[in-house]
Amino acid sequence: MSELELSPEMWSKPDKQGELKKQGHVVKNWKTRWFIIQHDMMFYFRNRSDPKPVGLIPLRSCTSKETTKIGGKTNCLELVAPRINKTFFIQAANGSELREWLAAIESGSEYSSVSAPYNVQHEIHVDFDSATGFSGLPKEWEMMLKQSGITREDVIAHPDQALQVLEFKSNLDKGEKNKSMRGSYVPQGPIPLPEDKPVTLQELVSKADPTSLYPHMEKIGEGAAGEVFAAMDSKLGKNVAIKKMEINGENMKLLITEIGIMKTSRHENIVNYMDSFIVDERYLWVVMDFMDGGCLTDVMEQFDQLKMTEPQISFVCRQTLRALSYIHGLHRIHRDIKSDNILLGMDGSIKLADFGFAAQLTQKQQQRNTVVGTPYWMAPELIRGHDYGTKVDIWSLGIMLMEMAEGEPPYMEFPPLRALFLITTKGIPPLKEPQKWTPEFTDFYNKCLDKDVDKRPGADELLKHPFMAKACPVKDMALLMKKSKEL
Repeated sequence: MSELELSPEMWSKPDKQGELKKQGHVVKNWKTRWFIIQHDMMFYFRNRSDPKPVGLIPLRSCTSKETTKIGGKTNCLELVAPRINKTFFIQAANGSELREWLAAIESGSEYSSVSAPYNVQHEIHVDFDSATGFSGLPKEWEMMLKQSGITREDVIAHPDQALQVLEFKSNLDKGEKNKSMRGSYVPQGPIPLPEDKPVTLQELVSKADPTSLYPHMEKIGEGAAGEVFAAMDSKLGKNVAIKKMEINGENMKLLITEIGIMKTSRHENIVNYMDSFIVDERYLWVVMDFMDGGCLTDVMEQFDQLKMTEPQISFVCRQTLRALSYIHGLHRIHRDIKSDNILLGMDGSIKLADFGFAAQLTQKQQQRNTVVGTPYWMAPELIRGHDYGTKVDIWSLGIMLMEMAEGEPPYMEFPPLRALFLITTKGIPPLKEPQKWTPEFTDFYNKCLDKDVDKRPGADELLKHPFMAKACPVKDMALLMKKSKEL
């Protein structure tokens, strides 16, 4: 057994445990061992207090029975484990205990799934002999796992988490719709939760022809949701940004939510929505403020030559938190906080953009469990499929803080699926150069990335954190933008 193959999680919740005697395979003497059965694995330890087992027995497909083969010994069982091609002889203290262990072994031999919640029409098992560590995976999951960078040893050590991220990534790729609400979290704030009021996209957009209002358009960016253009507003005589998105049955609900949230979000740190139009019955144009400094990612891409100072990082966090405090107060979740969605002005201004993944909490749906966002910035509770609230945005802000400090989010060198797996099993790695940062920076960072949602502060609380007092004047951000453009 290599250390990589085993994790205490594999025996920490026993289905059956106790002291038994086992006959040795080479020297045929009998030794007392502490046995644990969990799911379809049986582990044995020299002593109950030992941190690691000295051996394991895969129970799936095994057979066991009471035996009298051992001369003069009673209450013995014979356990044949075909997956490791071994036969074990084990002795219980009495007949009653023997029958209990035989029943537990039989249950383990028939164990058909590592974790029950997965909505898959397959029986999935940990398999020490397979290339991936699982048998019975759907073909698309098996292909995903093989390309993920998650090793067989990772799967054997953390099978539940591996299945969680596979299901999560599968749902993310499919753009899964909202599931039914569970849980009882009620966001705090003076504004009551709104009622569900269904609207159509046609009700939210203007009827005018935008091609005459914005005659000269220049493409400046492209993302998963669509293309972004810079244009001149012929009526107002100023530059605007236009986001073009194709309308289809899969994204209609998200587009309605995005426009509805943008139209009713007015804050100095949120990009200003101006208008929207349906063009040729298949495209949605969303007109917004033009931010001449680009996005924060443009600054991150020059990290080797241009590093942000701690006061500049504090400034970006403070302005982002002000936007989050506002939208969370309206019971909304952004769900995609990252450097790409922080827009900058050459005057040093900071605005939160892209509400394509945003969600409105309502009286009927007071918490979410939809699979959306960008993997490297995702909170653990979202990855695990748990119900979540506004604090997923705080986690993502912590990852964005690491971006600004180190140039990229953690695990960026890995494929998305392995990154998700590492976030849930290992958490976020420590800062590479902790000595560079003040205690206020480190404490703020740790609070944002607290895996315990109840302990993770909200936006209002973090705005009072001492790290916020370190924010630079806006002119220093303008200077950063000037240097970035020069580079």
